[in-house]
Amino acid sequence: MVAPERADARCKTFNASHNGTDMFYATGTEGTVKNKLLYYVDQWQNEKGIKRVRVGRVRIKCGDWFVKYMLPHRNCKAKARVCY
Repeated sequence: MVAPERADARCKTFNASHNGTDMFYATGTEGTVKNKLLYYVDQWQNEKGIKRVRVGRVRIKCGDWFVKYMLPHRNCKAKARVCY
């Protein structure tokens, strides 16, 4: 018995970062960096004319808090693999 070949999906990794405070965003710094990453995916999808994409798990890492302009800030990075 011969197994059918799997269709090879093409994938790309997207990264985004955000340096900010939780005070001005309802979803906080983590939500802002995730929204920024999904915006980059959407922009890329429209540029390439791709109809459907599958976004893998969005991994978010945030650093320690620091003070900038007298407000608490932190740097968050998001990473996701997108296949089409």
